[in-house]
Amino acid sequence: MAGTIARPSFVTLAVVALLLSSLLAQQLATPQNARAIFEHGQRALSLGQYGDAERDFNRVLQLGTRSAPTYANLGVVYLRTNRIDAAIKILRQAEQLAPDTPGIRLNLGLAYFKKHEFKKAIPNFGYVISSDPRNVQAHYLMGVCDFMTDDFGAAVTAFEPILDAQQGDLELLYMLGISYGMMKRPDDARSVFERLVKAGGDTPHLHLLLGKAYLALGQNNQAEVELQQAASGNAVPFAHYYMGILYQKSGQIDQAATQFEKEIEVDPSNSWAYKDLADIKLDRGAAADAIPLLEKAAARNPDAPELFATLGRAYLQASHPERSISAFRRAVALDDKNGSYHLQLGRALLRAGHRVEASAEVARARVLVSDVPERQTEVLTRDHRTPGAPAESH
Repeated sequence: MAGTIARPSFVTLAVVALLLSSLLAQQLATPQNARAIFEHGQRALSLGQYGDAERDFNRVLQLGTRSAPTYANLGVVYLRTNRIDAAIKILRQAEQLAPDTPGIRLNLGLAYFKKHEFKKAIPNFGYVISSDPRNVQAHYLMGVCDFMTDDFGAAVTAFEPILDAQQGDLELLYMLGISYGMMKRPDDARSVFERLVKAGGDTPHLHLLLGKAYLALGQNNQAEVELQQAASGNAVPFAHYYMGILYQKSGQIDQAATQFEKEIEVDPSNSWAYKDLADIKLDRGAAADAIPLLEKAAARNPDAPELFATLGRAYLQASHPERSISAFRRAVALDDKNGSYHLQLGRALLRAGHRVEASAEVARARVLVSDVPERQTEVLTRDHRTPGAPAESH
């Protein structure tokens, strides 16, 4: 009919919508809008509104404004919501854009610290200290990382400048005292332990720390006295556990098993008590008794490869090769650089008749066998002796 307007086709409408969307995006992608969104994200971050902050910082990036502060703040969001791998990835992008920013390096170090990748954390804290020698947080975290990697001389160097400022921090005094002892500086160690006693008072926690310290230094008689006091009455978590470790070291296996059982009663969340009790049962050929303990340990601490490797060994001893394979695969997934896990996986695969896969795992183990993996959870660190992670910088 003349004079009528034809209905636009769906194709025409789609083209128009696309053009309008493009124009709107161009209008939104202005420095002013990006800045406003970024500032809104900063406010949300400061208020602990992490979902809103994450959304805002990602919008800024989507608008093409790829700035170091945006990446850095998004990294803080990931840190505070315990998405550590994502935090590391985004903080490394921030570092590439602003490599000389101490705050970024501090948070990157903190991310590695939270993963217990202490050797990767150390250079980041070192950079912060070189930029700001009075940064207490960086010194503290640096000292913890050095201590956890058995570099006791470096731990002393990191802790000493902040000793007066942190003189009431029991964990710092504990680590510094052990470090002095390992460095054959007994007078300094004694002085620090005296401070520890003064700061901690006559409490079970203090006796636990002293017991752990003496145990680490090989002074077993003193360790037993302190640990018995920590375990008496309302025992603190890990008191019976370290008594068990002490008895293991002295060859008193039955007494050690009893202490691990008592630790489980006091603190059912202590996965390492289950594991060490299971080890005793495995050594005695009682895999059927060890397996339930290890399954509970793995359920309580699903990110500990050592637990899954021990569970794999128990399944194999109990003639359950397929379950053993599954457990060893989990251990390898958590720590792919551990040649022992690959070797044990290979043995389990061979037991199950998977010869080709077994050969590949053994070959991988041979590549890794000369590597010494970074110690993350030795006997004296299984209570996560690292202090609570400080707040992130932003």
